[in-house]
Amino acid sequence: MTAAARRLVTAAVTLVLVTLIVFALLVALPGDASGDDETARRLPDEYRAALRAQYHLDDPLAIRYARWIGDVARGDIGASLREHRPVAAILRERLPASLALNGAALAVVIMIATPLGIGAAWKPGSSLDRAGLAATTALYAVPVFWMALLLQWLFAVRLGWLPLFGIEGDERAGGSLARTADIFRHLVLPVTCLSYGSLAYVSRFVRTALVDAAAGDGGRPARARGATALRYVTVHGTRQAAVPLLTLAGFLIPRLVGGSLLVEEIFNVPGLGSLLFDSVLGRDVPVVLALTLLSGTVTLAAITGADLLAAWADPRVRHGR
Repeated sequence: MTAAARRLVTAAVTLVLVTLIVFALLVALPGDASGDDETARRLPDEYRAALRAQYHLDDPLAIRYARWIGDVARGDIGASLREHRPVAAILRERLPASLALNGAALAVVIMIATPLGIGAAWKPGSSLDRAGLAATTALYAVPVFWMALLLQWLFAVRLGWLPLFGIEGDERAGGSLARTADIFRHLVLPVTCLSYGSLAYVSRFVRTALVDAAAGDGGRPARARGATALRYVTVHGTRQAAVPLLTLAGFLIPRLVGGSLLVEEIFNVPGLGSLLFDSVLGRDVPVVLALTLLSGTVTLAAITGADLLAAWADPRVRHGR
């Protein structure tokens, strides 16, 4: 079996174990979707019994999980216990907001952290390097919920420059260009909260990778050919540091996806993160499992893809050296 095949098999086994653990934890919690709140307790016993029979809530855990795995293998991820409609339809409604939020946050992190890392690697130990480290570390230490409340108070409540919450543009904004600008205004605060914490470790990772590349065997020939420090860092060093940077990219996407749960809940963004929060509270097992499967697939695909790209870019990684 090749290294790529081993990585894919490991990712598949990991994904199954993750969904099994989440399924077992949800089943172990007291109550369920047929009678977990006051409204459900007022329902007739016959209705609750029919609901439990329809969704096989009384079956053993192993049977329920095996049935869910079989349905997933056939392309059916189930129906919501609370909304009584296909989970796939719910995900299609919520996915665009999460894609917009996470995609914009990823672009912001790359556009800001990469120049910061390059500038710090240009003159390691300089005032620019120390100032960048201090600023990004201070941002990293600020809790997301506190930053969100601060930004909401300053830019939405006090100054009135940006919307307080939500993500959809106002239909009364006029043409398509005006609506796009309105959506952009709605995205500014949640994207800022989702991306600022990643600036510290991404910029320091870029700096370390470039400094190590400059100190290695690849740096000496470039400097012997008369390459300046800035040219080496921006051109030759980036090429030499491709493998660690690819590895970083594999872990950055899962971090943003995981962090969007709190951000979406604070800013009332109708995405997958807020859907997961509501589904866990409502014990909607099929929706939680579908979201776990989706996020686990994205995480493992990003990490496995980064590993495969690193092996393709560097033969030493490919041959285990």
